[in-house]
Amino acid sequence: MMEHRHLPVFCLLGAWALVVIGFMVGLFGHAHMFARFGSLVVLVALIGEFSMLRAELRLLYDRLSSDEDEFVHTRDFTPSRWNNKKLLLLHLTVVAGTLIWGFGDLLF
Repeated sequence: MMEHRHLPVFCLLGAWALVVIGFMVGLFGHAHMFARFGSLVVLVALIGEFSMLRAELRLLYDRLSSDEDEFVHTRDFTPSRWNNKKLLLLHLTVVAGTLIWGFGDLLF
């Protein structure tokens, strides 16, 4: 799997690009294609969520295994606010993609 710290952002942007492309294809082409693009949105957003989970766990394990500080309990292991926002956006993208997947063809 690709080890890249920007992968969740690329997945988030890619998922929303698929929403726009799918909407345009549904609007100007085949109406059922918008719903089909919803499945791709869900797939890409879940890849982004998984990559964020892996990155957070890797960071946590690196902090726990470092010998710089003997007092592990004094360290801050909480995810950053930016990571929390990315994760929330990815969760919302999964929900939106699922709704598009299930009901997107009803819009046209």
